[in-house]
Amino acid sequence: MTSLFEKLLGTLEDLSSGDLEQFKHVAQYMKMKEVLPRIPRHQMEMADGRDEIVELMVKIYGQQCVEVTREVLKKLNRTDLVERLSDISSGSKEGPSRSLELKGCGSSTQDSSDWTKLEPEVNSTDADEVSSYSLQTEAGKFECSVSGLRWFCKENVSFKYQFCSWGEPMERMESIQYMPAGPLIDITVIAGRLDEMHLPHWICIDDPAVLDKFAVLHINDSGDVVEKVSEVTQSHVKLSEPIFSPRAVLMKIGFPLKISCNVLIYYKPNTPFLKLHVYLIPHDLALKTRVDEKESSKGYQLIEKPRPDKYLKMKQGFKLAADIDTARIYPKEITLRYDSQEPNFYEVVSENPDRDFHLILSHTNESDPVWTCEIQKDDDLRYQNSAHLQVQETGGQSSLLGLSDKKHTVNEHLSALMQNATITTDRERLWYVLGRLKQEEFKEFKWFLQDSDILAGLPCIPSCRLEKGEMLDLVDLIWQTYSEHSVEVTKKVFKKINRNDLVQMLSGSKASGSSA
Repeated sequence: MTSLFEKLLGTLEDLSSGDLEQFKHVAQYMKMKEVLPRIPRHQMEMADGRDEIVELMVKIYGQQCVEVTREVLKKLNRTDLVERLSDISSGSKEGPSRSLELKGCGSSTQDSSDWTKLEPEVNSTDADEVSSYSLQTEAGKFECSVSGLRWFCKENVSFKYQFCSWGEPMERMESIQYMPAGPLIDITVIAGRLDEMHLPHWICIDDPAVLDKFAVLHINDSGDVVEKVSEVTQSHVKLSEPIFSPRAVLMKIGFPLKISCNVLIYYKPNTPFLKLHVYLIPHDLALKTRVDEKESSKGYQLIEKPRPDKYLKMKQGFKLAADIDTARIYPKEITLRYDSQEPNFYEVVSENPDRDFHLILSHTNESDPVWTCEIQKDDDLRYQNSAHLQVQETGGQSSLLGLSDKKHTVNEHLSALMQNATITTDRERLWYVLGRLKQEEFKEFKWFLQDSDILAGLPCIPSCRLEKGEMLDLVDLIWQTYSEHSVEVTKKVFKKINRNDLVQMLSGSKASGSSA
């Protein structure tokens, strides 16, 4: 396997960075033989560099990684590299590598897609009681839509469960150098038998070294029992013929971890301004339920948005920004950690959000976002702000109408993105302000770039290069053509299309980093 790794790595070294991105894309979506698994999309996207890509290919396909690599290279028309691999045995007789053996704790396997999702019956909705959930199934493989629990049974089965607080158990786990890696769930079988139970976890297992750090907590009458794990998938650990009581997945402390996360957004209706609470928490459905209950008790409502598609680093600082000048966000930074009781949140307040805007989450010391979402006028945000924004029902759908006679003026400071120094170069400033143009204004902007009178001696950009260019292409064209004059040219065109607010935005702040 070491020899295969070295030869594949040497082959991919001849791919340019662009070719390497194409390789990753084709490897994800190429139709494989039925006996071969697909590479999970998020794993391939997280693979950073040729060595991580090769490591992933070897991990998923074993000896057949050479054959798969050949097929991908054929799709890319790199016959030179295909021939280079022709002298390496593909080991096809051995079949695909299905799992990676762990040191003393079982194996890692691919998540199966043949789980039937079921809605549980909620047994208690009393605010003073912990809700419990009941499920009844025939023989088969099932998954609970609320908790993420999976189970396999050969006969009819009935069971119930409820979420437990990690508060006191977490202190005991820390004393033996473990941390929660999934919700603590108390399961009781009422009738029948569960042959397998799969407990959910939120740990990224792309690094094989992390697999040996998993354990399962079993709280019984004698106290805490920490058991080894028999099998791990991307989202679950398997328990065969389990004995039930409060159960949860654990992870050894001291190992650098990436985890699957949720971003939960709540807003307060019927207020004179837009007020949001934004949580960054592990992908723990039990914790999400508690946050839902807490926010709803204070009159907040959930805004459904997609969660981050990337694994995020535990114990790292994250900052939240908004690309609207009127937004105020506190605190400036939140550290990603598991807090079972009172997770921290960002408070976003905007007195006059007169358009759709984006929320952007990024590492504290990095500018590249790890998650973005758009807060839209049709998100049914029912509030009445100081500028007389109101919700009007039109054709059964809500649309937000601004009735203020005040003309929106640009804040002398740039948006939260620029205030927080996530935009540091002139090139990024151009990208940011051009993104504020409407579609028709964008067309006008490109048209004026062909007007020699406006450009005052500077070259025009040929129309053939402007016709098909999208926003990012246009930024590149402007920078390639005008270099250090790019900002001034852009401001001149903004004046022509009556976007003096964007002129002020470019004039009000200078990039703190390099101009390139």
